[in-house]
Amino acid sequence: MRRPRPLDLASPAAMLTVVTAALLTAALAVAAPTPPRSEPAEPAAPASATAAATDDETAKQNRALAEKEYKKGYKITEKAKKLQKEGQVSEARVKYEEALTYFEKAVRIHEPYAEAWNMIGFCSRKSGNLGRAFDAYDRSLTIDPDYEEAHEYLGEAFLMAGNLEKAKEQLAWLTARKSKEAEELAEAIEAAEREGLKSDAKSAATAAPAGADSAAADSSAAR
Repeated sequence: MRRPRPLDLASPAAMLTVVTAALLTAALAVAAPTPPRSEPAEPAAPASATAAATDDETAKQNRALAEKEYKKGYKITEKAKKLQKEGQVSEARVKYEEALTYFEKAVRIHEPYAEAWNMIGFCSRKSGNLGRAFDAYDRSLTIDPDYEEAHEYLGEAFLMAGNLEKAKEQLAWLTARKSKEAEELAEAIEAAEREGLKSDAKSAATAAPAGADSAAADSSAAR
């Protein structure tokens, strides 16, 4: 059997073969990178974003619960208005106080509830508690400065307090925005002014006899 001839490394052809093989091996090693050990992990959501999403969801749930209490209070308020219109003032006041408890519960569940604060002001005013009414209207308008109904109710509260100028300021605000609420407040102000004129006329009529008696006394003294 004939043995293969050993490679003559001293020859140029042999050296070229060895170098070519080495370069090819190195190129294959570079072209085939080591695969990753595992899939890259998804980036974690920032803690602040997660907390904000949770808070937002909680606020929505609380608002939904508060609206249920608001609706209960509003139904009772409508009954109170009807009783007041029929002249049953005492019965109406009891209903306003009952409705007030539901609106107060609504803001305990969801505090930044402008509509509920407005109705707290309304029922407090109808129950004769003007101080509580002003505080509630203030909170309502702090939450929503452009809440037209709260401005109208605040104007009526100022009328009850005898502050006609402040009531007119609320009317001016509503009128500038062409609000439908302006008409109702304007009517209330006109009614208050008519009552004021009647009161002034009555006071003048009451004072007149005293003036006449004084004049008669002066005439007698002159004689």
